[in-house]
Amino acid sequence: MIMIKKIVFFILILILGNCGYQPLYENRGNFNELIKSFEVKGNKSINRRIISSLNLKNKNKEAGYKLIISSSKMVEIVSKDGAGNASVYKTRISVKVSLINIDKTLKEKTFSSGFTYNNLDDKFALSQYQKDIEINLVDKVIEDILDFLII
Repeated sequence: MIMIKKIVFFILILILGNCGYQPLYENRGNFNELIKSFEVKGNKSINRRIISSLNLKNKNKEAGYKLIISSSKMVEIVSKDGAGNASVYKTRISVKVSLINIDKTLKEKTFSSGFTYNNLDDKFALSQYQKDIEINLVDKVIEDILDFLII
């Protein structure tokens, strides 16, 4: 039994090593070399998370692209109960990304992600839950931005 596992593992290594397999996010940081500056607008907490995840830094280079990030967060009431109290909320994160080269927009796209959830009786627990939802939505948008910038 152990010998069969070793043989299968060895064959798997040979197949994956020779088929041209590359990790999905191997070239994730290559676009940082091309960006000379960035500008952020909108929600500060979302912008900070995006900047730190993309590892952006303003560089004093002559050549390169300018990245403009504009973000917004909306928490809206989807439905109310009979007494008029909110029973279902929806949080939506929207981020517009523009890649500019000398006053000419090369790429521009708006990324949006949303989540619907029920109200909680404990308002502190609700605010913590909303913060967790915001973090998860921003992480999803960051993955989409990375795919957009790399390709």
